[in-house]
Amino acid sequence: ENPPKNTLKNFRIFEKIDKSTAFRMIRSLVQWLREIGYSGLIVLMDEAEQTSSMSSKQKSILLNNLRELIDECGHINFRNTMWFYAVPDENFLEGRSQIYEALRQRLSTVFDTEINPSGIKIYLDRIPGEPIELLQEIGRKLARIFEKAYNVKFEDRELDKTIENFAKYALERKLETGYKRLFIQNIIKAFRKLRKTGKAVTPGDVEERL
Repeated sequence: ENPPKNTLKNFRIFEKIDKSTAFRMIRSLVQWLREIGYSGLIVLMDEAEQTSSMSSKQKSILLNNLRELIDECGHINFRNTMWFYAVPDENFLEGRSQIYEALRQRLSTVFDTEINPSGIKIYLDRIPGEPIELLQEIGRKLARIFEKAYNVKFEDRELDKTIENFAKYALERKLETGYKRLFIQNIIKAFRKLRKTGKAVTPGDVEERL
């Protein structure tokens, strides 16, 4: 969606943001962030809910954009930029046209912290470590972001108990749904409650929202 002209003008952007200018705008954003002192940019893109319902034409456009994005990441103007592109599985790469083959070649390597740290694909269901410990680590990192975003400081003991409660809750539903996604969705709701009360939160405390 293209922002209103007045909004763009306030930021001294006088070009229309569309498909023809998208990469140029992203490159400019990355360069500007480095100029003002930031280390770089992390971009999260979630196509998990969309690929299955796309027409062949829409899917072809999506894959071509993804190929262009991967190629752009090899250029110096995109340095200090990390892209995470979430998809439900690799079935969207099944096809016989040149774009499918080009993408399969670019996405063939698998990330491994010890063997291949520069790999492209990350299988979230193969992340090493105990599930509870992994969720607790994710929860603590999200808490730090939440604290910065809302200028709040959680009490460590209440925070740890809250994270533990929701980690166990998510793991109990491991066979029902993606428990990592469930944990992340619910722990943010729990942080909002913890921010208000200062007391450890349980799934029952936010049950009407789960």
